[in-house]
Amino acid sequence: MAIANPFHGLQTELHISPAIGGTIDSTTKVGEISSIGTLELSANIIEYNAYGNAFKQKLVGQKDSGTLSLVLNFVPGDSNQAALKALYDNGNAQTFACVWNSGSETATAEFEGFIAAFSIDSPVEDVVSANVDIAINGGVTFDLS
Repeated sequence: MAIANPFHGLQTELHISPAIGGTIDSTTKVGEISSIGTLELSANIIEYNAYGNAFKQKLVGQKDSGTLSLVLNFVPGDSNQAALKALYDNGNAQTFACVWNSGSETATAEFEGFIAAFSIDSPVEDVVSANVDIAINGGVTFDLS
């Protein structure tokens, strides 16, 4: 069931899924997202001149899904989190899903991407976190229904 009301991001999760539209459950969960950057979808706009037209014309060019920056609550013994570091090391593309939870309602954004950066932040008096940048390869599929 889709999220029908305004909600907060306290229960946002990152999943590694087998494919877009594949099963997303507790076995695919990588971790809890404590901070998520902007999921920005953009397109190049191409301007051109047309003879006899007083205004410039525009066309939509290639689209770019950009890079998504995430901060995860780091759990060193979690094999799915170790998989993120392995994906960074080998440079292979993987299908990811960001899942927003609000009670029993959910919404997802699924995409293929590469781990562009992986780091661990260890503050003395706060939660240890893993900072992950995912370069999105292609489009983003939303399930908001």
